[in-house]
Amino acid sequence: MLLSPLDRLWLIANDKRAWPPIWLRRYAGPLRTFDSAAAEFCTLMKVTANLQMNHTVLDLGCGCGALALQLVGYLQPERGGRFVGVDIHLPSIRWCQRHLKWPGFSFHWLDAYNDTFNPGGKVDFDYRSALTALGRFNIVVAKSLFTHLRPETCLAYLQGVRDVLAPDGLFVFSIFVFESEDQLKDASIAFRFGDAHFRYAYAHRVESAVAFSQAWLEHTLAEAKLTVKAYYPGTWRAADAGLSFQDIFVVGAQ
Repeated sequence: MLLSPLDRLWLIANDKRAWPPIWLRRYAGPLRTFDSAAAEFCTLMKVTANLQMNHTVLDLGCGCGALALQLVGYLQPERGGRFVGVDIHLPSIRWCQRHLKWPGFSFHWLDAYNDTFNPGGKVDFDYRSALTALGRFNIVVAKSLFTHLRPETCLAYLQGVRDVLAPDGLFVFSIFVFESEDQLKDASIAFRFGDAHFRYAYAHRVESAVAFSQAWLEHTLAEAKLTVKAYYPGTWRAADAGLSFQDIFVVGAQ
């Protein structure tokens, strides 16, 4: 908050007046990658899911609008293009609703419990009903959302995604997955806690960074009636090459 005046001057000087303030951008990850990470994911959506200008897009965990800022010049509302962002962090959603008032773009708060971002939220939040109320979408995207969720919440989101996907729709999401615990030994993130299927990096901040076994993910996708269309391993496990730091999955309805 103290840096906000200096940050506002920096945004104006760099022609980024539409950006959210620094105290909100920090919730989206490292400040230095706020723009580049969102731009990378938009490219991934075009390459892996054939994102078109007339598509409808649902952004799960939209934060303070990083992906929206990238897509406002691409999606065309006059041709049916639409963007809906949802998040459990109320300050981010309120900022988006007040400042990103573009045709075809809307933002909605999910009052779901999270010990970091929404401690007063509902523990038994009905994700499926909340997402279904938003309509159908050609593309659903979750950038760095499943890297901060417990297994039961991941399943709830996946079931909701299945309900809102158009018949030929695709869900593009990033996640940390591992085939065996031995595979985590050389990873750039030390997921030291948890069990054979759910690992986390910090003992007292479980949702700060989590990883799932590939077997668990495949089983959960099947339970949600989703099937993998493409899988791109990330570089976080010391891989030589990858589309992104995190693993990228593209799934569709069964």
